[in-house]
Amino acid sequence: MKKSLIILAFGFCLVVLFSCKKKDSSTSVSSLGSYSFTPSDLAILPYPTYDTLIFKSTEQDSILYTFRGRSSAMKTFFEHPGNPVGYQGNYYSCEENSSGFISQNSDYLIFNLHYSDPFLGNAGKKYFNIGVMISSLESCSFFAQFRFEPDTLLSYLPNTSFTSGGYVKAFYYALTIGPRLYENVYELVGPSSTSYCPAFIDRVYYSFNQGIVGFSLNTGKKWFLLPAKVPPPVNAVTPRPYLPVYPASYWIYKTGDVTTVSSASNSYVNFKGLTLTTLDGQPINQYEGFVSYGTYEAGWVPVLSETLGATWEMILGNPNTNPNTRVFRVMQKTVDSRIDSVIILKSFVYHKAPLYTNSLQVWQTFKKNVGLVFECMVDTAVNDTIYKKILIDYHINH
Repeated sequence: MKKSLIILAFGFCLVVLFSCKKKDSSTSVSSLGSYSFTPSDLAILPYPTYDTLIFKSTEQDSILYTFRGRSSAMKTFFEHPGNPVGYQGNYYSCEENSSGFISQNSDYLIFNLHYSDPFLGNAGKKYFNIGVMISSLESCSFFAQFRFEPDTLLSYLPNTSFTSGGYVKAFYYALTIGPRLYENVYELVGPSSTSYCPAFIDRVYYSFNQGIVGFSLNTGKKWFLLPAKVPPPVNAVTPRPYLPVYPASYWIYKTGDVTTVSSASNSYVNFKGLTLTTLDGQPINQYEGFVSYGTYEAGWVPVLSETLGATWEMILGNPNTNPNTRVFRVMQKTVDSRIDSVIILKSFVYHKAPLYTNSLQVWQTFKKNVGLVFECMVDTAVNDTIYKKILIDYHINH
């Protein structure tokens, strides 16, 4: 029964999305008013800002949704709707605004803004339906309804058993889903499917600026929205190929049993008169990074070079109190087993006074159009590898 209800609900949204209902042309009835959405209302649904939406999961599979259109129609609510062929009484006209996406596998994202029936005592109240359907889950998908105002999404629980409606569980100014950081995100819960679904979508994450930015299963699997391309502003410092820190790019590494994420800033930022991006918070000026220790600023220091044999140093603290310096050298510029261009960098630390060299060496491999793909530390005194850091996934947003 519940499966049928959900299918009917999605069917209703699709009908709204791709068709318009004609208003009764009878002259024997009168309009009692009209409700239409303002531009501020419509801004809650940012589509069709994007032609496609790509969601990647924490298990590495992805879904590509294609935009199927956005429509607006005026729905008529009659005073006596139960008399379809006779006198139906006066009426209100209320706007419905819908949008939808579909994948090649018939996965759906469906959105509908609408008003409630004014004759039921809720005149002017606005509602937002969100549907996320993954074909492999069939009826165990997400369908929820919320009340909304121009800048706020509100819970809507029409009954105590929560068999319909929607619940706003939390609002986050900053939320990390997988490797990506999103801002101003609602965590949304739909009516429970636990009684008949072993796996179902239990959360949807929604932003007014980007729409759905992620969703998750009750099993823990999550999907997150890959970013749209960010065009560089005029005179921006754009990344170079071996360090492609384009806005909203990320790199996922494995060190033993530990997984870490490096990420570029979500947009170009202004820093000391330059417009550039950051990598893990450090401003990047092509192959240079800005180095500072508290109030002491070392300035722009090379992070990488494409010149074979290039050597440079980077102090490891305020030189008045810290005598340690790291020395870098480009050891190779070659191709790997896949014929991809790589640069191999070696670095070590030496102590200035008294002068001695640390036995630890760090080796790094940077791949063209990818960035850092491998790093290891070797103790040359005992010829032992201390750790290895390996790239396991990435997204270059370019």
